[in-house]
Amino acid sequence: MVQLSRPSNMGNMGGGSSGSGGLQITCQNCGTPFAVQLEQIIDATRNPSAKARFLAGRTNVFACPNCGYQSRVGTPLLYHDQSKELLMLYVPMELNLPKPEQERLIGSMTQALINSIPQEQRKGYLFTPRQALTLQGMMETILEADGITKEMVEAQRQKVRIVETYLQTDPDQWDSLTEQFGDQIDRQFFDIITASAEAAAASGRRDVTEAMLVLRDRLLQSTKAGQEMLSAAQEQEARIQSVADELNALGKDLTHDQVVDLAIRLGKEGDEKLQVLVGLARPLMDYHFFELLAQRLEAAEGEDAEQITAIRDRLLELTTLIDQSNQAVVQQAANTLNEIMNAQDVDTAIDEHLAQIDDLFLQVLSANIQHAEQQGDQITGARLKNILQKVMALLEQSAPPAIQFINQLLGMQTLDMAKQELAARAEEFGPDLLDWFDSLDENLAASGDQQMRQTLSQLRAIAAQVLGSDGDTDGDTDGEESSETNSGIILPFSTRKRKE
Repeated sequence: MVQLSRPSNMGNMGGGSSGSGGLQITCQNCGTPFAVQLEQIIDATRNPSAKARFLAGRTNVFACPNCGYQSRVGTPLLYHDQSKELLMLYVPMELNLPKPEQERLIGSMTQALINSIPQEQRKGYLFTPRQALTLQGMMETILEADGITKEMVEAQRQKVRIVETYLQTDPDQWDSLTEQFGDQIDRQFFDIITASAEAAAASGRRDVTEAMLVLRDRLLQSTKAGQEMLSAAQEQEARIQSVADELNALGKDLTHDQVVDLAIRLGKEGDEKLQVLVGLARPLMDYHFFELLAQRLEAAEGEDAEQITAIRDRLLELTTLIDQSNQAVVQQAANTLNEIMNAQDVDTAIDEHLAQIDDLFLQVLSANIQHAEQQGDQITGARLKNILQKVMALLEQSAPPAIQFINQLLGMQTLDMAKQELAARAEEFGPDLLDWFDSLDENLAASGDQQMRQTLSQLRAIAAQVLGSDGDTDGDTDGEESSETNSGIILPFSTRKRKE
């Protein structure tokens, strides 16, 4: 760990979320000096991602640009959660700060936080921060405030250790480990595997990602919890398909009356299909929809009226939950963009937030670029475009090799050029390349980008032909080899489906 001999100068509340101080450190592994931007104020209320970084142990952890060696910079930290009225200060004992300097530090950090909070929201707890003796103690206090006990934390750590044991053991011995640890393999255990796989993918560790996914697939098939999850997933998939089929059967010119009829019928059958309908048809459940539903209620009598009333109330609840969830996700993406925008070191900020950069983040970024252009704000527009360029470059570099290869194909001018490249390099990736194509197509199906899906399907058909596979695709490349491709970049995936 790199330790500061004295606290760095406090910066402003960058992006309204965290104080920061610039620092020049030297890599303990290779001796390369490089600049870092410290995070010293963690405001969980305004920046949940900062809290997530801290609890994951990633706050003020920096990688050497020369050798990649990671080290943590020991520095004072102030943690704030307005919803819990929790304010905590941690000053590393190894800094050996004299008491007067500690008091000055506490005062300056607390004041920087208070100044960022509107006058009407300031309360007494802000003037008496609790002190944590260790980072671990600070984390435990935060988790306890969230209702997570030490026993729960230790149980999760035990599951992490079990996952590590699996990965360090020959797969031929996994069945014996499952007999030993089977009672601890539950939904949380699978969540840990999935989160670990995603973290490994984000850091470019494809070998670890693949090992995690192989383990997850194996345990899904061989454990009681895994079988229950697979069964639940299959039942949910069947419900979604059933409701989707009913919507599709109504045709392209779907009317509000038809959706009302379907909602009432599904609502009378049970809550599960009604939830699916709201998820699939939320845009159609607008003011006019509920107006028509109210008219049906007025015309109903007796038990029918009671059922429609219950369905209406449930629909209002479900649509509100979806809207709140969507708003929260969009706000988080906006907060992430705000942090990157206000960071002194944009490259470092993008790297720290790579886990939060997804399709929605890019949509928010694009919307802000468009708004800046409409307002004639050239400075903001240029900064946002610079962020977009850096993000796309980083995402492409961090993607698995197969995804990078597919992106290269998408960037080519014609399908004929792409076919030549596939003929030359497809064997490097083998049949797995087709699985990557399929996973990308599923993601694009969710985004509704049909033009990109068509190009991807054409490329997959060519790849299947080169690899000698049956292809199993609807893509048709006859007479299309000289046409232009739909150039674009697809985001890297942390997981993919496997064909049994």
